[in-house]
Amino acid sequence: MVWLVEHRAVIVEEFIKNGRSPVATQLAFRIRFALGRREAVPDKKKIYLWVSNFRQTGHTLEALREAIRQDVAAITPEMVLKVMDNYREATPVHQYSRPPLE
Repeated sequence: MVWLVEHRAVIVEEFIKNGRSPVATQLAFRIRFALGRREAVPDKKKIYLWVSNFRQTGHTLEALREAIRQDVAAITPEMVLKVMDNYREATPVHQYSRPPLE
């Protein structure tokens, strides 16, 4: 399963709330995302890794969202047009045309 940033943030929050218990964290994760008993949840190693990474970097979900918003806001229409023009110049014309019918 691909774990999203939201999943990681919930794991870190629940791990801290649940007295550093990976089992209680997994249960809270199942409840939060309405997962069945046999559906995948992050394992103990992932939980410890994500908590460790959070402690080292200090990133929270909101901080990441804000950073993404700022990055996206910095992209101007002129920048997009320039990239499109550069792509068109670098791509041979025959890639845009249909292959000949035989």
